[in-house]
Amino acid sequence: MSTDPKVWLITGASSGFGLIMTRLVLENGDKCVATSIDPPALHDLEEKYGPSKLLSLYVDVTRPEEIASAFSAAKEAFGGVDVVLNNSGLGLGGVVEAVPEAVARKLFEVNFWGSTSVTKEAVRFFRDENGPERGGKLLVMSSAAGIGAPAFMGYYAASKHAVEALTTSVAREIKPEWNIQVMLIEPGWFRTGILSPTGEFKIATPDVYGGPSAYRARAADIQPGDPEKGMQLVHRVAQMDKLPLHLPIGKVAILGAKRIAAEWTKAAEDWEVEGMKPEYGA
Repeated sequence: MSTDPKVWLITGASSGFGLIMTRLVLENGDKCVATSIDPPALHDLEEKYGPSKLLSLYVDVTRPEEIASAFSAAKEAFGGVDVVLNNSGLGLGGVVEAVPEAVARKLFEVNFWGSTSVTKEAVRFFRDENGPERGGKLLVMSSAAGIGAPAFMGYYAASKHAVEALTTSVAREIKPEWNIQVMLIEPGWFRTGILSPTGEFKIATPDVYGGPSAYRARAADIQPGDPEKGMQLVHRVAQMDKLPLHLPIGKVAILGAKRIAAEWTKAAEDWEVEGMKPEYGA
C-alpha cells in the first residue's frame, strides 16, 4: 500500500458522499480536483487548503467536453490524476407508472450517461496521459439498488443496474499492462440528506400506493448507514494495492447482496436440468 500523496478527481463533490470524500482526501494530505454544479459549496475548503491542494471546478457530467476539460485542468495544476471518484448522481423515488418519462430520462442522462462519460475519460487519461507506470484507480459510485431492485425505486435502480453492467464490462476490457483498476461502490441506505424535505430525491407516488409522505416515512426508517464511516471505508480500500471489483457498504447492501446471490443460485439449481436442454447436441 503506497503512502505517497495522491491526486484525486471527484465528481459531485459539493454534497453528500462527494463532499465527505473531498474532506477526507484533503485531511489525508492528498490533492483534490473537486467538480460539481455548485462550486460555492466548496469555498470554505478552498480557503482552508488553498490552490496548492484543492482545485474546485464547475462540471456538468452530462457534457463530456466539461469532463475532459476538468482532467486537463487537473494535469496542468497537479501533474495528473491518480484516483477518480465517479460520484455524480440524482435520486428518484416512486412507483414506475407515476414517474414522467422526461424525468426518468433526465435521471439516466446523469446517473448512466454522465457516469459513463466520466468512466471513459478516466480510462483514457490513465492509459494515455499517466501511462502504465502511474496508471490509476477508478471508483464508480453505484448503489445497493444496482444489485437488487427495491419497490418504489424502479428507475433509480435501473440506472444503477446499467452502471453496474457497463463498469463491469469496462473492468474486463482493460488490459492488465495499462495498470488501471476499477471498483464499484454499492452503498445501502445512508443518511446523506437525500430524503430530507429539501433533498434531491424526488418522489412520485400516487395515493393508491400510500402517497409520497408515506413512502418518505418508510424510507427514512431504513437509513442505518453513517456516511462518514462509509466514505472512511471507501478511502481505506482505495489505498489498497489490489482493489475489489465490488464494495458493498452498509447493512442493507451486504444483506441485499447475499439475498440476491442466494436467489440466483436457487434459480440456477432449480432449473439446471431443464435449462440446459435448449442447447445444440443436448
